[in-house]
Amino acid sequence: MDILATYPSEAEAFLEAIKPADIGQVPHHPLDRSLDLFYLNTAEHFTLVLPQSRAEELLVAVATPYLAAGGNNHLLTIFEAAHSVMLAAFSAPQNVELTAKHLPFYVDALFKVFPSNLSARQFRLAFKTLLGLATPPSELAANQPMLPTVLLELLHDRAYTASSAVIPLDPPSTGSQSSPDAAMELSEQAVLVLTVIDTLPQLPLELLEEWLPLAAGLVNHVADASIKERCKEHFWSVLMDGEMSSHRSQACAAWWSTGGGRDMVLFGHERGEEEVLEMSGALPREASHAESMVGRPGIPAFYRRPIPTVTLRPRS
Repeated sequence: MDILATYPSEAEAFLEAIKPADIGQVPHHPLDRSLDLFYLNTAEHFTLVLPQSRAEELLVAVATPYLAAGGNNHLLTIFEAAHSVMLAAFSAPQNVELTAKHLPFYVDALFKVFPSNLSARQFRLAFKTLLGLATPPSELAANQPMLPTVLLELLHDRAYTASSAVIPLDPPSTGSQSSPDAAMELSEQAVLVLTVIDTLPQLPLELLEEWLPLAAGLVNHVADASIKERCKEHFWSVLMDGEMSSHRSQACAAWWSTGGGRDMVLFGHERGEEEVLEMSGALPREASHAESMVGRPGIPAFYRRPIPTVTLRPRS
């Protein structure tokens, strides 16, 4: 396939020869679905050499029937292969117009099939890829500057209404190392929160400063205590593991240390807001005036002593 990818015309002819006979529907026979799976896994390697017009016919048209299909967990592999082909097609630099055309349908399909027919790993990967395509310096970001905000708002709103019930673990994959989250039970709500955290290293600086406190609020909205702790750990790892650029790291450090980020993540908004109103070493409200301290029981003796008067005398 690597050799064939250096010859775009031959690669296009090869895909044309092995493409499914009935494009636009999910086959009923298992053998036909297996052939579709082979085609999707093969076509993913040629997304960079196909022109945009042929990519829509040979990639998007074949993968689209599987994107919104659901109800059969045994077909999870082919559904994820279709999502991988779509993401690979969107990532090709020559497919900017194709991405803008099909992205709304694809995002809607993601929310429809997750978590019933799409794994948490694939969902998080899909949104992280989309945010990478929608942020500068990509051409799509220049044409659609509000797209990152729209995608984040969709995740944010969905996270507040998502189910807190634990979803089944992903089936173990052979021959590949699984992520730490793959071995931990997560809820639909937690996966959406982790997805928002995953996208933070890709956001522009002004958008990052806006979404750091919003992401912290989502973390503390997670219902299950153990899952919430996992989200906090992932938040910290994203800030500290080197994914951020130097400018983003400086903004995150300032937000965490002096911007109230630590309290927002670890204790939630309520405690953070209370501590903002406090002042270290301040006196109680009823003892704020010096006149009320004199002779009052319970006040230290130092504050009950009368203030000495000083008489200034001229030098002789």
